[in-house]
Amino acid sequence: MNFDDLEREALNENLLKTLIKLSKVDGEIADNEMMYILKAGLSMGIPKENIIPLWKEDYTGLVIPSSEQDRMSIMYYLIFVIESDKKVTKKEEELAYHYGLKLGFNHLMVADFLNVVKTKLSNDGEIMDLLTQVKKYLN
Repeated sequence: MNFDDLEREALNENLLKTLIKLSKVDGEIADNEMMYILKAGLSMGIPKENIIPLWKEDYTGLVIPSSEQDRMSIMYYLIFVIESDKKVTKKEEELAYHYGLKLGFNHLMVADFLNVVKTKLSNDGEIMDLLTQVKKYLN
């Protein structure tokens, strides 16, 4: 395993810890949130036996990758974990907004992302509407 693989693994593990913190912030962890995070971890190549202990670890803080593509991927994961339990609490919204700004995104963009999720949940909109919102912010 080379250094880039180790760095990617550490970033992915940090992302999972961030998603877990976001899923716990409202004091209720829905089965859909747990399943989403498990599937996300598996898709990143993290074995299930390495994912489960992360639920018990203390969160240490979001590592911000230098690549815009990686930062955008993190934002997508954050949005999708919020959407996975079909409700958006104020605490989830505030934490996702905080992370979006920390990732270096414009506050209007982050607010648009969250509004798309809330609109989707309230009127059965399409999560793909998120892409429409993103396009206006990309260079």
